[in-house]
Amino acid sequence: MHYFVRFFRNLNIRAKLFGGYSAIFILSILLCSFIIYSLMRTTVETNIERELQNSTAAILNMVRTTASVSIKNYLRSVAEKNLEIVKYIHAKQLSGELSKSAAQKQAAQILYSQTIGKTGYLYCVNSAGIAVVHPNAAVAGRDFSTIGFVVEQIKRKEGYLEYGWRNPDEVEKRSKALYMSYFAPWDWIISVTAYRDEFKELVKVSDYRDSILAMRFGKSGYSFVLDSLGNVVVHPILKGNVFDVVDSEGQLFVQDLCKRKNGKIVYTWKNPGEDNFREKLVIFNYIPEYDWIVASSSYMDEIYAPLRKVKTIIIAAVSVTLLLILPLTLLISSSIIRPMRELIGRLTAATAGDLSVRMSQAPNDEIGHLARHFNIFMEKLEAYHNNLQLEIGERRRLERELLNISEREKQRFGRILHDDLCPHLIGIEVLTKVLQDKLDKEQAPETASAEKIRGFIREAIGKTRSLARGLMPVEPAARGLEISLAEMAENIAEIYNVACNFICEQTIQLEDNTVATHIYYIVHEAVHNAVKHGEACNISIRLAATAGESAC
Repeated sequence: MHYFVRFFRNLNIRAKLFGGYSAIFILSILLCSFIIYSLMRTTVETNIERELQNSTAAILNMVRTTASVSIKNYLRSVAEKNLEIVKYIHAKQLSGELSKSAAQKQAAQILYSQTIGKTGYLYCVNSAGIAVVHPNAAVAGRDFSTIGFVVEQIKRKEGYLEYGWRNPDEVEKRSKALYMSYFAPWDWIISVTAYRDEFKELVKVSDYRDSILAMRFGKSGYSFVLDSLGNVVVHPILKGNVFDVVDSEGQLFVQDLCKRKNGKIVYTWKNPGEDNFREKLVIFNYIPEYDWIVASSSYMDEIYAPLRKVKTIIIAAVSVTLLLILPLTLLISSSIIRPMRELIGRLTAATAGDLSVRMSQAPNDEIGHLARHFNIFMEKLEAYHNNLQLEIGERRRLERELLNISEREKQRFGRILHDDLCPHLIGIEVLTKVLQDKLDKEQAPETASAEKIRGFIREAIGKTRSLARGLMPVEPAARGLEISLAEMAENIAEIYNVACNFICEQTIQLEDNTVATHIYYIVHEAVHNAVKHGEACNISIRLAATAGESAC
């Protein structure tokens, strides 16, 4: 990688533009094409899976709905027939042929004798939820008014009802269907109930075959139905048992489908009349009531057929784009390189000292703008060169003036702190002292607080003086510099534990306090350098005047 970077950096601009721009463009096109292709592939896969899932769900709902209608109609016919029987027996009671108890006993025996499916039966509850008629003697007479579906029976008395029920010898609840008719004279809710998975014989495959086979996916995809043993229920081609059928790779896909019952699998399959095996996607779902596995399938090559067209279009577009972009890249690089070489020559001459060089006229593009800006720059540079010597003295004067202004402002602010704020704080401190004494005489509890406030004010006075001294180390007084240097000597001796003496041979009067401040800073820096770097043990500061000037 390092070698490649170094090699690229050493190329000329034309090679960099041609190679770099072309490579980036090609990579961008390929990357975008790959992303588009991947997104389209994912979208196609998602859409076909959703279509297969929706079709499988539609078949599932169609079978369940039709079966529910068949079960409902069957149970209704049984319930209404038995209601007619009970009415007939009740008529005998009204005619005096039978007593009420004998009539009810005869009706119950008729209800007991009937079986619905394998384990279905008839029973009756009254409006209080009591099982007045039931084939199980242990159940008859018991109160079921707190059980959910019985509550619904009491409320509705007539109609169709589905619920879950678990017998004492069973582990899980099973789906159960019920139809009820109400006989008011005896307050009997005549109920016909059976488990839904025992009504397989009511489901006619012929009712669904045409609708299932009519579903198509792509050119040759279709839907089919098997049971969990691999027996074909509905299929456009196959019949019989296909449990042991394998694909071209030896995969027992039917066994896998029957075992899983829900999900999706991919296997290879060859329809009659076809030469080759093709990959096939199957999405399947299970109807436990009828032990049916409903599946929808589509061939992978038909799913991805639109993607092959997209791939061809992308390859063609990339090829045509490259044929157009490569010559254009060469042309653009040449239009940049020629004026750049001229500019390099002009810059070389300017570096050698010829500030009169200028670029020739160029087109009104970015290179032309660069050439014009180069000419303007050279004109200004030549003018600056001519005026530079004249401006150096003025610049130094301005720098000194700027420093003097800064120092004067610092001193002014220091004087404000020293002459205005400090006396103000001192006055507050005195007033606080008076307040403290007064509170003390009155033995007021606020005495301690007043003393604390006074301490804070004294501390503020000390900080203000320190800040003022930092901004104005030399006071604008007759002996300001002398006093400041003496204090410096005392501080150095105390802080660093070295002998530091200040010697002033005569009083020196400086009218410009800025000059005195500069002298103070120079001495301060020299003394600290002597202590820190020179490790001096004895320092002397001498202030004297020679030939009318002060010296230190």
